Amino acid sequence: MTYDVIVVGGGSAGCVLANRLSADPRRSVLLLEAGPDFATTDDTPAGIKDATYAPYTYDWGYRSVPDAFGNEVPVPRGRVIGGSSAVNVCVAMRARPADHDAWATQAGPAWGYARMLPLYQRMEHYPYGEEKYHGLHGPYRMTLPAPQDLGPHAVAAQQAGARLGHPEVADFNAPGVPGFARTPLSAADGIRLSTAIGYLNPVRERPNLQVRGDTLVDRVLFHGTRAQGVRLDTGEEIPARHVVLSAGAYNSPAIALRSGIGDRGELTALGIDVVADLPGVGRNLTEHPAYWNVHAAKPPQTQARSVFGSVLSVATGPHEPDFDVQILPSAAVPAGSLPEQFVPRAANHPTGWDMVFFVSCVQPRSRGSVRLASRDPRDAPTIDLGLYTAADDAERVADGVRLARRLARTRPLADLLADERIPGPDISDRELADAVRRAPAHYNHGSATMRMGRPGDPGAVVDADGAVRGVEQLTVADASVFPAMPRVATNVPAIVVAERIASVLCERLAPRP
Repeated sequence: MTYDVIVVGGGSAGCVLANRLSADPRRSVLLLEAGPDFATTDDTPAGIKDATYAPYTYDWGYRSVPDAFGNEVPVPRGRVIGGSSAVNVCVAMRARPADHDAWATQAGPAWGYARMLPLYQRMEHYPYGEEKYHGLHGPYRMTLPAPQDLGPHAVAAQQAGARLGHPEVADFNAPGVPGFARTPLSAADGIRLSTAIGYLNPVRERPNLQVRGDTLVDRVLFHGTRAQGVRLDTGEEIPARHVVLSAGAYNSPAIALRSGIGDRGELTALGIDVVADLPGVGRNLTEHPAYWNVHAAKPPQTQARSVFGSVLSVATGPHEPDFDVQILPSAAVPAGSLPEQFVPRAANHPTGWDMVFFVSCVQPRSRGSVRLASRDPRDAPTIDLGLYTAADDAERVADGVRLARRLARTRPLADLLADERIPGPDISDRELADAVRRAPAHYNHGSATMRMGRPGDPGAVVDADGAVRGVEQLTVADASVFPAMPRVATNVPAIVVAERIASVLCERLAPRP
């Protein structure tokens, strides 16, 4: 069978595309996912459903190359239906108007905030905030934690922030000044609401939609420069009239490179025939660098329902149009419950409880890359996160840690904390930037490795509609095509990118009579 569309990758974007493209019963759609496919919420493993912590199961197992200090950083990515939306911490933030201004400048006016707002409204079910900004009938359910859900420590952090002059923001996902806000979440009743649950499962019975799990794509097949299907790692070839890559910021460029789309010199060195010489493929990897500032917490009197349910957004850099640093204060959690690489165990913990300030620079200047280690699709790509290669990024994160320390010293939060554990009181504020560089971490928001751009932009890989330059019938729709890194968690921006590109494809790929 020749499908009208093959969507490669059943993650945050791929489930959206499968839903929207199969809405016309005359259009046949095949969704391919490298990980297992759990067709119902009941079938989904408990660890994937539980929204309390991000699971590290069903993962690709990627790691970055060592940095200047020899640190290899894990790069968690969901290898399961729903992709990373099925394994994230459920933060559901829209890209800000300032982000869309940058996207419109780099890729075209269709990506400006005013024109993207209807797509945000279409995607969401969010009965909070003003109706002019939100939707009630979309497939993606988002919730807002109540203050009592945050636990006493996170509530005290917001109260301390108010004493330091940071205003309360009622609706993070509406335009306005930055400040302290409760975080919209893609979770309800303790269940993580992935795009598989929201977008894919309700339409699985469509006869024109097929889903295949545990199916690893090697490359796109071409006749000349026209995409005509995909080849799997097993050697099976599946024909299609159009192919959409939605495998994410690491795997979409890897598939493109194995298909002969990328830098001519690098492809030739691997013995790959060149289909389109596009040096931007795999370049420009952008990630939010982060730091785990950990304090020993006094045991909470009441248990929180959300570990990360609030966020403080601040501007630290000059001429910043919105904010460039985010601080997510956690609830008090039992010591040892957070990732050991970033929150080491303490032999003699003073209280048995930790509170974390997760601090991130959300407008980084550092750039990394994704390259092929070999032609074998089962080999992990070579990922260089490039964290802190621009010195300003460490300074911005250090600014955020200094602010987190001020929050920790301010009542009422100060009354609920004991000692700082990481980096510890021996590290002065002046030494923080160096401490940050030596303990690299990130927000798991890899982006922009096949970025959009206007005609004439030599680093762009796709046009404003996600079409790959130099070839026909191949589109990319996921976080890899972001024209610039948004200053928020990237799951919702990836979904809305898929919504817009799906709308374009529905118009262009008219079903056969």
